[in-house]
Amino acid sequence: METSRDAEDSGLVEQWRSVQDAYLRTSNAIERELESQFSIGCSEFEILDLLAGHTSEQCRMKDLAVDSPLTQSALSRIVDRLEKAGLVIRAACTTDRRSMLVELTAKGCEVYDKAAVVQRSVLKDCLEPKSPTN
Repeated sequence: METSRDAEDSGLVEQWRSVQDAYLRTSNAIERELESQFSIGCSEFEILDLLAGHTSEQCRMKDLAVDSPLTQSALSRIVDRLEKAGLVIRAACTTDRRSMLVELTAKGCEVYDKAAVVQRSVLKDCLEPKSPTN
């Protein structure tokens, strides 16, 4: 016999699966488009997006780590890949030797601007409610 608690738990599990399904479908679609068009993945794009939205041109790695859900080591690996691709540059902070600064290059800004249009389009296609067809 199902109790109200079982029904409540079942509803939560169903809600979780719905959220998870939407996330996975959307992130996979974004990943495919960004990879095919710009040779970057979702994680790389998210770091470019955070850098583009930063209030100054240069961003400290530790500030980027606060804004990102990634671990410090994962963030460092992604910034390494972006640097090798010429999309960001990293430099030592002159006022704090322990800090590293990251900023978008001109190429990084160009790729970001184009990739953001694609990412937002995929978000719209995947997440906006569909209008009923008549």
